[in-house]
Amino acid sequence: MVYIIAKLKLESFDKWKPVFNERSSVRRESGSKEARLFRNSNDPNEAMILFKWDNMENAKKYLESEALKETLKKVGATFTITYLDEVEKTV
Repeated sequence: MVYIIAKLKLESFDKWKPVFNERSSVRRESGSKEARLFRNSNDPNEAMILFKWDNMENAKKYLESEALKETLKKVGATFTITYLDEVEKTV
């Protein structure tokens, strides 16, 4: 599994959120296994998503696609992506 953190700066969380929800089937078809959405407590228009993806190739293909970039641009969202290597799981 591959883990990814996407950090988003949004013009409006409420405008972006329905688009995020609508794209869940596209993400799933692209290999996404899970997406956990977090919102900055001090800035309601900043969000982070922790994705779990089936493999790096599929994750990059989806997250770096022009289609996703155009969709986010339309709703006033910018984002950065960090690809993670899991080192350890502990309590």
